[in-house]
Amino acid sequence: MFLQQKVCDINRRLKTLNAISNIVIWGAGQHTGKLFEYTEILSYDVKHIVDMDERKQGNSYFGFTIQKPEKLSWEYAGAVVISVCGKEAQITDLLRNHLGFSGQIVTLYQDNECTPFYLLYDKNIPAVRYFGDYNNWSDAYNECRGYEDEVILNTVIAAVDKVIKGEAAWERDGYLFYEQKYVYCICAAILKCAVQNNNRGVRVLDIGGALGSTYLQNRMYLSDVKNLEYVIAEQDHFADYGHQNLEDGILSFIRSIDNWEEQGKFDIILLSASLQYISQYEEIISKIITAQPHYIILDRIIVGDRMRICREDVPECIYESSYPIWIFTEEQIENFFRPHYKMIEKDISSVPENPCFIDGRADSRYYVFEFQK
Repeated sequence: MFLQQKVCDINRRLKTLNAISNIVIWGAGQHTGKLFEYTEILSYDVKHIVDMDERKQGNSYFGFTIQKPEKLSWEYAGAVVISVCGKEAQITDLLRNHLGFSGQIVTLYQDNECTPFYLLYDKNIPAVRYFGDYNNWSDAYNECRGYEDEVILNTVIAAVDKVIKGEAAWERDGYLFYEQKYVYCICAAILKCAVQNNNRGVRVLDIGGALGSTYLQNRMYLSDVKNLEYVIAEQDHFADYGHQNLEDGILSFIRSIDNWEEQGKFDIILLSASLQYISQYEEIISKIITAQPHYIILDRIIVGDRMRICREDVPECIYESSYPIWIFTEEQIENFFRPHYKMIEKDISSVPENPCFIDGRADSRYYVFEFQK
């Protein structure tokens, strides 16, 4: 099922609330935020949000105060929408047998559905497909065209040009997006470092940052950061083009083969859709730990149920190419930088993507790690 199909299904389920007042939403997590973003739930008479997490209770959430379920006067509630995937039966039992609620309960999933709707494939975003389970990197590489293909650089150059001219909001890998979307975890890390450094400057190293995709996407938020240095380490042909055509006093480019660890201390090291394409990724991780940035951010990293080496095929509507890729498990990723770093945030990727496996399921995610002194 695609994202759009499930949103229609949820809106159909919500229509049963038409004549009901004093509606309660159960759950104050990301799922509810996505409900507000994608569905028509706020067109109904929503009055309360409850959550079992004591850390959330009493906090403001989209203008609602999160309440403890036991504190709500359930006799006045007209209906409950369970905004949690996979726990509908437990919450229904709690409502009926422990809280005494006798009104309508709206569930958003069937018993066999276990994926939150916002993680479903968006049919408007081209699906990137993954094939194979290779014994080693060389075997996968020999079946791929690779990043060195000139068509990739030319596609990205054309896309970046449209972003700079204001003809598109942002791009990723040459694919254009026309609705602005900021990567808040990256912006927040940069702004926090600016405060920690008393506005003396922030240095960011973006490993595999193409021609400045992330920088250009978030420049509105970053424009007021004093003495910001945004350095991109890329393949030679990307770095050379960026150095000659795109450097602006903040954005600069170095070749990946350059000793970036000798470029001085960086406050943030970002790897957005890059670590998984490096054959000797352990060496890069070791270098990053040695560099001791305040924050390490992994964005758009493909996470599966087991570690494997695959071939990634890029949709022809972007450009025709393929390259080898590591598929990591979440446990591996969380342990990459221990004990030197603590993971402080994780979520779905900043960019909507459709990782599609012939066998198995994977998600595109981001992780933020903070240095532990």
